[in-house]
Amino acid sequence: MILGLEDIPGGTPLASFLIWLVLSGLYYLVCYLAVLNVLDDQTKNSLLKIPAMLAAAIPAAGLMAIFHYTPFALGALMCVMNFYRVRAMPTAEKWKDIKINKPLFYTASYAYIFALVALAMYFPTLDFSTAE
Repeated sequence: MILGLEDIPGGTPLASFLIWLVLSGLYYLVCYLAVLNVLDDQTKNSLLKIPAMLAAAIPAAGLMAIFHYTPFALGALMCVMNFYRVRAMPTAEKWKDIKINKPLFYTASYAYIFALVALAMYFPTLDFSTAE
């Protein structure tokens, strides 16, 4: 007899929660920290920052849609952490030579976060099946 997750009290919900927790951590690292920091480093104070971040939200949201991830809690966490990330930028060593345009950084990064969450919720509703 082989025991499965269904046979253990709390097994399936616990496994689902742990998978959600791992996915949240991975999405936080990749879709938030990596994307925003790389795009900030590349675009600096350029106005191209906004369309670049909006374009970056599309594949990130697609990744979330593939794994059926609903980013409500992650979106709230990103919004809070983004405020502190941008606020701390002028004191960072790599930004010493550049006077950052805070409204541009806030606008672009929050546009990315809101587009990411909205697209991650929208993509699963699309139906690509061919009806004949």
